[in-house]
Amino acid sequence: MTKISKKIKIDVLVVGSGLAGIKASKELADQQHQVLMVTKMKVASGSSFYPLKASLGTQVTKDEDDQQTFLQDIESLSHGMHRQDLAEVYVKDIPERVKEYQDIGVNAKKLAEERKACFANHARDIYLLSDWDQIRDNVRGIFAQYDHLTIMEKTVVITLIKKDQRIVGAILLDEANELVLVECKAVILATGGFGSIYKHNLNPNDVDGSGHILALEAGASLVNMEYIQFIPGITTPKYKTLFGEHTLMYCDDIINENGESLLDPYLPEGVSKDECLEMRSTHGPFTHSLESKYFDIAMMKEIIQSNNEKGFQLQYDPKLYENEEEFYTVYLNWLKEKNIHFIEDEVRIAPFAHASNGGVDIDTYGRTGVAGLYVIGELSCNIEGANRLGGNSTGACMVFGKRAAADCGEYLRTTDVCRVSEDEGNAHLEKLFDERGKIEERGNRFSQHEFKGMEEQAHGMIDRIKEIMWYHGNVVRSEKHLTLAFEEIKRMESQFNLGLFFEQQATRKLAVKARNFIRLSQILLQVMLERKESRGAHYREDYPQENPEYNKRLFVSEGNDRSIQLMFRNQ
Repeated sequence: MTKISKKIKIDVLVVGSGLAGIKASKELADQQHQVLMVTKMKVASGSSFYPLKASLGTQVTKDEDDQQTFLQDIESLSHGMHRQDLAEVYVKDIPERVKEYQDIGVNAKKLAEERKACFANHARDIYLLSDWDQIRDNVRGIFAQYDHLTIMEKTVVITLIKKDQRIVGAILLDEANELVLVECKAVILATGGFGSIYKHNLNPNDVDGSGHILALEAGASLVNMEYIQFIPGITTPKYKTLFGEHTLMYCDDIINENGESLLDPYLPEGVSKDECLEMRSTHGPFTHSLESKYFDIAMMKEIIQSNNEKGFQLQYDPKLYENEEEFYTVYLNWLKEKNIHFIEDEVRIAPFAHASNGGVDIDTYGRTGVAGLYVIGELSCNIEGANRLGGNSTGACMVFGKRAAADCGEYLRTTDVCRVSEDEGNAHLEKLFDERGKIEERGNRFSQHEFKGMEEQAHGMIDRIKEIMWYHGNVVRSEKHLTLAFEEIKRMESQFNLGLFFEQQATRKLAVKARNFIRLSQILLQVMLERKESRGAHYREDYPQENPEYNKRLFVSEGNDRSIQLMFRNQ
């Protein structure tokens, strides 16, 4: 059986090293708390530091008068799916928080002119974040100044431990795949979204939804999980590169393999190709809420019908490169560094999974309703609803990273340590991976052939889930295909002995990832099935209209038997 190999005692465990995790860790270290930050990859990772995008933006409230206008922009885009209190905190706090980027080593450059962010109706100041390698070096330098801030890289959190209805610890897998018991007063989860559960995504591999499962199994709720951002990504000449939708202002057409217009067969009467492309140039993610939706629907329908994932070619007007606006030149010059030129090269795009609008339900301090558990960043269901305004996700990392750290600091000062023994940790772990009684007492008596077969099966299952999710849980969804997808994943789950696989030290992280993918994919397919309408980022081909009966947010919780519970609520 697996055994805990060592134990760490700490005040607070921060999981994830993107913008949110970095902000919270530094704030807590400044309060003189003992902080342990763990990250699956290296410091300054996750979607915040994904290398194949030129920059990230932060949208900032202009002045006090703009606060109500900003809130109205969020509300109109939300389609009733956001939390007003979170939005109010954001628009009030972000002007101060954006000044603190430099404190965590991030160079935030304000654009010379105000600009409308993605989906926004009004122009505001936009701060651009770029040069990920330099930021990573800066963060390491800043963190090195704190003796009471420890970093564990290439480390995975398997589970959180509760006693007396509060978080008291966690179990980790370190770089050597050894099991580590952490005894702590609180945990801040900042693990990001789950884009890599899709075959084609614009995320690093560590953005895999692990935090969603950790929070859910600890007693928190998920909400708005059906609202996933899919944006066009470049498939060629450099795969998995972020596509700048603003360039579609200069796009004449998007064509298929036969050189035919992709849009012509899908555009309804009254919507011209030019109108569709111009509208699509104003926002990155797909939304059912605008007539530009046919651009993404056309691509995904063609892919589903042909099983051809090469993407579709864009035809540009050369005047694109005459636009000297900073928002264009930063992106186009970055593409040149990647040897991509929209006029000289054959550039193809396709829908890619990008970000989640939903996540763990939190309050204005990142609290989850579970004592000692905070969630921030993309893992949280933050200020957005069915759609997300561009430039708010990075800012929310700063706003709620600071607020969560402030509240967590007070919690730490008023909370006593609860001891967790290695035996308790081992029992917790055994229960986690033996929920169906599948673990066999075989020690290490595994033939090489058996082990290799299970490893191949695990990789194959993960790849198959990514394929299923991309084809059936992407832009175009229907009851038939969502149901078939769910049933296939259930079959795969029943045929794989995760507990036995986890026994092997070399493949423990692979076992954890497979388990998380199985659970999360089923949750996503269930919520997509449950919302029988189209709204914002959620498009049901068999229910193509927004339905007032669904003016409620869909919550996900876990029952005592680990079953998934779904409930629509007016909150």
